[in-house]
Amino acid sequence: GNVLPHMLTFLLCCVLSIFSAHSQCQSGWREYENKCYFFSTDTKSWLEANEFYAEAHCTREQGDLLSITEPFEQTFIQALIQQSPTGISMWMGGHDSMTEGGWEWTDGSPFRFIHWNAGNPDDYYGEDCLSMLINSGYWNDDNCEYKRGYICKRRGEK
Repeated sequence: GNVLPHMLTFLLCCVLSIFSAHSQCQSGWREYENKCYFFSTDTKSWLEANEFYAEAHCTREQGDLLSITEPFEQTFIQALIQQSPTGISMWMGGHDSMTEGGWEWTDGSPFRFIHWNAGNPDDYYGEDCLSMLINSGYWNDDNCEYKRGYICKRRGEK
């Protein structure tokens, strides 16, 4: 028989195993620029999903709710969130609950890069938590009590 298909299969298998062996993220997490991201379809309020609650998935994995600090990270997340089947939006780690309009990330990253949906933030009935719209990737200030899926972010293993 022709040995070439077997060679190709072997090469493919080994190249893939090398890549997966070098992934810095555990199973189910997606990797980008030495960070790991997890999209949880388990719906929670923002506070429930947030790091302050020990049972939250993000904290268990030594992570935080998602912060986005540059446009390439936004593009990466936006591509993935569109595959996410949870409602209209997912929680990120942004909030302005300390000072109205003083948005910050729970992981302490600088709140410099922004990607607001048109007309947001509008503080409609005191919306203090940040979500990302699944269909467009734009950001919305959102009612913290709503139950939504959420996105975790953590540093990759070194």
